[in-house]
Amino acid sequence: MNTESGASADLIAFTIDCSDSSRLARFYADLAGGEVSGEYPEYGYAQASVGPYTLNFQGVESYAAPAWPGQEHPQQFHLDFRVDDVAAATERATGLGASVAAEQPGGEAYRVMLDPDGHPFCLCPPAQES
Repeated sequence: MNTESGASADLIAFTIDCSDSSRLARFYADLAGGEVSGEYPEYGYAQASVGPYTLNFQGVESYAAPAWPGQEHPQQFHLDFRVDDVAAATERATGLGASVAAEQPGGEAYRVMLDPDGHPFCLCPPAQES
């Protein structure tokens, strides 16, 4: 535990429900330059190491994809990725199986994408220096 900062808990992973855990672990590992660090088909579970973070994916029977921006099946979460070039990252993500969301509330400021299971995620440009 991180006792120096006074934190009582350290985040070790983020778990995402999906239809195919191995496929989504591979997608995010490839997107972020990480690696699939575990696949456990007997449990419907896989994980990807992405920088200092671990993303876990758990297969859910009768998975219902989010219907962003609608709320019938709300997004419940989304991931943001900082990229050097939004256009190039968009092309790379679509090549890996993502799609560009029909609605783009940020205009050209960032790109809302949908992963292969329909979860929204954003590709964000480099941080502005202040």
